[in-house]
Amino acid sequence: MVIIISNFMMNVETVDFLSLIKKKTGIIILFGLIFALFSFYAFVFTQKRYETKTDFLIIQDQVGSQDFYSLSKSAEYIGGILSEAIYSSVFIEEVKNTNKVDASYFPVDGRDMMKAWKKAVKIENSPNLGILKIDVYDNDKNTAIGISQAISEIMVNKNYLFRGKVDLEVRVLSGPITEKNPSVGKILLVIVGGFIVGALIELMHVYYVFIGIMIRKAEREEYLNSLKNIR
Repeated sequence: MVIIISNFMMNVETVDFLSLIKKKTGIIILFGLIFALFSFYAFVFTQKRYETKTDFLIIQDQVGSQDFYSLSKSAEYIGGILSEAIYSSVFIEEVKNTNKVDASYFPVDGRDMMKAWKKAVKIENSPNLGILKIDVYDNDKNTAIGISQAISEIMVNKNYLFRGKVDLEVRVLSGPITEKNPSVGKILLVIVGGFIVGALIELMHVYYVFIGIMIRKAEREEYLNSLKNIR
C-alpha cells in the first residue's frame, strides 16, 4: 500500500513537472536561441578566414624479412615523429628558409613564435593508413598557401632531418586546397550545440524551480498537519 501511494505521488510530481516544462517551453527555446547566437558569433570571430589542407602519404620500403605488421608499426612510429617534428623550432626554421612565407609572419620571441605556429598548423595523424593531414589557418589566403607549400617542400624533400636511418618516402596525396573558414558544417554544428546547451541550462533552472515549489508545498502541508494535531 505504501509503495502504491509512493508511486502515485511520483507520477503526480512527474505530471506537474511536465506541465511546468510545457508552460516554460517558450523560455527554454529562447535561451537555446540566445546561446546559439552567442556561440555563432564567438566561433566565427575567433576563427581564421582561410584553411589550406594538404594530405601526405608515408611510404616505407620493406627491408629483408620485415613483415607487414612490422612495417605498419614502423610507419605508425615515423608518422608520430613527423607529426611532433612539425611543431619543433627546427622545422619552423626550415619553413623560414624556403622563403615561401614572409619573415614578418613569425614573431621575434621564440615562445610567441611556437604558440602562433601551433595555432596556425593543425595535424591529424592516421597511423594505420600512414597518412598525415595538415591544415593551415590564416586570415590571409596567400600566407596560408605559402605555409602549406613550405611544409610540403620540407616533408617531401627534407623529412630525413626528423627521422632515423630508414628507407621511406613522403608523397603529397592532395593539396594544398584552400577554403573559406569556418565551413558551413562547422558553423551549423556550433549553432546546434549552442542551442542544446542553452536549452539544457534553462531546463535545469526550471527543474530547480520545480524542486523549490515541491519543497515549499511539502513544508506547507507539514505545517497544516501540525496545526491539526494541536487541535
